[in-house]
Amino acid sequence: MTESIFQRYYANEPFEDRFASDPTDAMDVIIPIIHTNELWHANLISLYREIPIRRLLIGDGGCIDNSIEVVKKFPRVEIHDHKQYVSLGYSLRKLIEAVGSDWFIYVHSDVYLPPGWFDVMKRHRGEYDWFGCPMRITVLAEYPFVDKDRPYAGSQMGRKAAFREISKIDDDYVYRQEDFVLAQLVEQAGGKEGRIEDTFHYHQVTHKESPWARKIKSVSFAMEWSKAEELRQAMTQVKGIIKYLDPRKLSPSMIYQAVVLNVLNLIKRGELTWDEITEFIETNQPSWAKYVNRRDVEWGRIKRYVSARLRL
Repeated sequence: MTESIFQRYYANEPFEDRFASDPTDAMDVIIPIIHTNELWHANLISLYREIPIRRLLIGDGGCIDNSIEVVKKFPRVEIHDHKQYVSLGYSLRKLIEAVGSDWFIYVHSDVYLPPGWFDVMKRHRGEYDWFGCPMRITVLAEYPFVDKDRPYAGSQMGRKAAFREISKIDDDYVYRQEDFVLAQLVEQAGGKEGRIEDTFHYHQVTHKESPWARKIKSVSFAMEWSKAEELRQAMTQVKGIIKYLDPRKLSPSMIYQAVVLNVLNLIKRGELTWDEITEFIETNQPSWAKYVNRRDVEWGRIKRYVSARLRL
């Protein structure tokens, strides 16, 4: 079996300081944080293994966990007190202003770098002034999953005598619906199938080797946000995009999904008025008036425009 990324996450890899052994192309690395995750230490191990880190500049936005204590155990770390800043953007600005190397690296705290990352990245410095690489998502999230339309499956217990009809399975077609099949066979034999609620099991969703070619295309789960967080995200999306991004360089879907729909949501909830958003646009970037205005949005013109563009 090939080693999975999850094995690497928890392999307790030894610390390697690339800068100490070869400071060639040394760079500052910046990471703004207010919290991290259980892999923070492993992620830092990967950074020091891959990058000749001149200085690791941490923007402490008011950490609510032990992230600062963990990172202080690594060499050449500078903690910048950004608790008074209210946004990630301003923290990033101050971190970039503090960079002392010609080139620097911005890494999220929940990123683990694979072997060879830095050597590949640095080869592209002659092509771009700012560039990134694709991400591979690894999902580490525990959440309850209940499907009331099917039996509880994955960890079950049964009476052998209840399966006297098991000989009815006489082909190879029972697959991914076996929970239904087994439940009905028990009932057909006069048994009783049920569910219990006072324990649980963990079900792992990971890539596995298979005799059939298949790849995971996507994984998704829905977060339950507080009203305050939902409104904060909507407001920062709207104002951050309008203030700093040129609408002519954005996709129609982003304009509609990230801006127009959030504006309507904020207005509906009483967090914003049309006069306020109009004034914000006029003050910061008037070119947005064409895309976000009361007449077109309420008449549905923007939605029709976006739909037409998406069909092109």
